[in-house]
Amino acid sequence: MNFNLYLDDQTAKELDRTAKKLGETRSGLIRKALREWLDKKTLGSPGWPSLILEWQGVPDTPPFESYRGELLPPREDTFS
Repeated sequence: MNFNLYLDDQTAKELDRTAKKLGETRSGLIRKALREWLDKKTLGSPGWPSLILEWQGVPDTPPFESYRGELLPPREDTFS
């Protein structure tokens, strides 16, 4: 589907610079930005980038719980 979009001069210039820097077309950049915005609004995304949401961790990192044996016992409760 095609439609017209009117931008102020400053926004258009920034869009051109950003698209050129990223090696994208203006239309492609607008399409991606709109898709991301719609996904956040319609899917209730917490706003984290997909790179963060899809991160699986570092495979060689031991689980946090494996260090529990090294923890010091709790001190006496100072509030009791």
